Amino acid sequence: MSLRHLALKTRDLRATERFYIDILGLETAFPHRGMIFLQTPGGSDLLNFVETRRPFDPGAGGLDHFGLHLSRARWKKVRAALRRARVPIRGRRGRSAVYIEDPNGYTVELYVD
Repeated sequence: MSLRHLALKTRDLRATERFYIDILGLETAFPHRGMIFLQTPGGSDLLNFVETRRPFDPGAGGLDHFGLHLSRARWKKVRAALRRARVPIRGRRGRSAVYIEDPNGYTVELYVD
């Protein structure tokens, strides 16, 4: 048994897609009407964003954050992309992890080992 995907709500599918693809470097796994499935490069992990018109609280339901593990080379590229896009760093864990907020209000941990 393994975790295949994490499904999260979004009010702006295009902004979410641009953030995760253009800034964080994820890839489109496959299209689906009203949602997007994104995969980690070279992996089989999926993030599924489901578009909704209803307001929602990204902190509800016990979700604190989710983490994306990056290679050292991708870490440098993503950090540069975050600076260019003026995405604020919300927190740090040493020198190997940062916490950011995506366009939906979810906290994303980016880390390298």
